[in-house]
Amino acid sequence: MTNNIENKVVVITGGSSGLGEATARHLSSLGAKIILGARREDKLQAIVNDLKAVGGEADYLVTDVTIRSDVEALVQKAIDAFGRVDVMINNAGIMAIAPMNALKVDEWDRMIDINIKGVLYGVAAALPVFEKQESG
Repeated sequence: MTNNIENKVVVITGGSSGLGEATARHLSSLGAKIILGARREDKLQAIVNDLKAVGGEADYLVTDVTIRSDVEALVQKAIDAFGRVDVMINNAGIMAIAPMNALKVDEWDRMIDINIKGVLYGVAAALPVFEKQESG
């Protein structure tokens, strides 16, 4: 079986726990170079330390996906560290758990900011890089 992820540069938002962390660990084990973005620096640092301890290449940037410039900086961090971006995983997300009749409108707004705007900011940051590279 061919390993088509080895040496690819992968940017992952929401990378400090859950699916983002698991994806980072798995792809790193296959030889991908990982850039993690999330809000919890202590968790990001611990994951990066773990990846490096077993020979992986990884770095992180504290990132709030609701802030477009943060997501742009995350993609730029990958370019600065590894010279390119091959994969953008827009993983950051939240899910309101209250019943609809609780009318947690502030939670809905936050969910839209993270789950929709955060993804679009990731696309806006990575797509021009992919187009310039003619891959990604």
